[in-house]
Amino acid sequence: MITARELNGLSGVEAAALLGYQNSSKLSKIEHASDPQTIPAFLPYKAAIVYQVSLDFLFGLSDDWQRDPVIAQEQQIKRALEQVTADENSAIRDLFEQLTIVEQAATVAFNRFGEIKRIVNRFREINPEFDELKLGAKLLRVVEETHSEVVAIRRKLTVYHSSTQ
Repeated sequence: MITARELNGLSGVEAAALLGYQNSSKLSKIEHASDPQTIPAFLPYKAAIVYQVSLDFLFGLSDDWQRDPVIAQEQQIKRALEQVTADENSAIRDLFEQLTIVEQAATVAFNRFGEIKRIVNRFREINPEFDELKLGAKLLRVVEETHSEVVAIRRKLTVYHSSTQ
């Protein structure tokens, strides 16, 4: 409780008044655990509100004083990431660079496939007998299937990019 009070920049006298005590001596005994049998049941909850800290922090179960669970989780993740070793950090960086290369290759492939599809469609327009040629129908089917797959992959990449920003 002392740490929580100090985080708020409160003196013992100021904190005692906010917690409903006439003077700071009772609060001091509670803070120093000199009389743990006489801690009123309402005090931890009220202290958590007054000091704007979690009950886990007050009870010493967590070093995280944050009351908002989402913010507390974000801080835990941040602390965990700070503990990542240099080798792990390098591996993550390498993985990110490889992902960037794959994305660039995918973009080139998407664009090239778009060109192939346009050329095949134009070729069909110019050569109406194309549909009757051997393997013509199969080529058209493969082009259409590939187009559907490319669209699906591009959509997934778009969703990935929007979730990482």
